[in-house]
Amino acid sequence: MAAFVLIHGAWHGAWCWQRVAPLLEAKGHSVIAPDLPAMGEDNTDPAKVTLADNVKCIGRCLDSVGGNAILVGHSLGGLSITQAGEEFTEQIAKLVYLTAFIPLNGETRAAINIPGTTPPPRRLIQSEDGTSYWLPDDVIEPNYYHDCDAETVAWAKAHLKPQPAAVSSTPVRTTLERWGRLPRAFIACEGDRSITIDVQKFMYERAGCDPVITMQTSHSPFLSAPGDLAGHLDSLAG
Repeated sequence: MAAFVLIHGAWHGAWCWQRVAPLLEAKGHSVIAPDLPAMGEDNTDPAKVTLADNVKCIGRCLDSVGGNAILVGHSLGGLSITQAGEEFTEQIAKLVYLTAFIPLNGETRAAINIPGTTPPPRRLIQSEDGTSYWLPDDVIEPNYYHDCDAETVAWAKAHLKPQPAAVSSTPVRTTLERWGRLPRAFIACEGDRSITIDVQKFMYERAGCDPVITMQTSHSPFLSAPGDLAGHLDSLAG
């Protein structure tokens, strides 16, 4: 059985995996889902959080499971697991990108874009000092949870927190010898309105992800289709 380390995306926390983790554990896997710094129940000042802090958090999780882990990153969590793949290569069996950003060496989140296209404007609310950002309320449900029931949407919205800006603005530093040698899988979400399927395809093709699994869900299958997601993750442990 496998050891899964589940890394959430922007604004989220370990709470977003609450429906998936028990299903993986029921299949015999071990699961760790941390709150990244300043997220979930972690009270670190978001102004002080860097990409390196996220990577250190992941490193502690990998140490606790003894290595050979399947490291899963959702959305912006793709940046953190990519850098962790470079720094903790020997402790990782596989990287799984769940409708997640896959930066190549030297890229920030903003640098990831299909050549020849203009990315749509992002409606974000910046903190006064520019160290964190937030979502307008009317964007949250249609962009992230449009296939979730109203109770789930309300629960999720109550748990979201401002996202430290330095995580997405810091370029990753990776090499073919370390991150490049790790097996990489991608779980694509056809109905994603946050990271559209064409952007997902651009990223998983250039990063050489294999296999690519497709789900017919929004950006948040851990809430709208946890059973299906757990099944796909279980299949990747084989």
